[in-house]
Amino acid sequence: MTEEPSERLIEQRIRNRLYEILEILADCDGGVDLVGIKGYFNLFEDFVHRPSIEAGTSALSKDERAIVLEIAEFLEAASETNPDFTRAEFIESDWPAKIAPTARDARTLFLRRGLFSEKVEELEPGQPAAVAAGR
Repeated sequence: MTEEPSERLIEQRIRNRLYEILEILADCDGGVDLVGIKGYFNLFEDFVHRPSIEAGTSALSKDERAIVLEIAEFLEAASETNPDFTRAEFIESDWPAKIAPTARDARTLFLRRGLFSEKVEELEPGQPAAVAAGR
């Protein structure tokens, strides 16, 4: 029987998934081509509007949370411009080019801390919680 992951481990994995999505958004038009128009909007949305992120209790740092929420606002504004964008219309609208620089900045910010383990709880990337607690 497999043990359910802790809430902390889930939050670490979510932060890692957000980083992967930032890679897609940072790729500008290529990101749209990779995941399609619906994926471009929905992948990020699936992870960012979690109570832990909105409340500031996730594995995101304060600065990471701020930039992730900024990107969410960009995506919401783009969606409100035309909720039925086709891929071509979306790329032509220049929204991917407007979103990409902030996604690149976010990606850089995430990498300053590094990525979290997918298997063990960590206080910070590379710092297992059990080791830190035993100091």
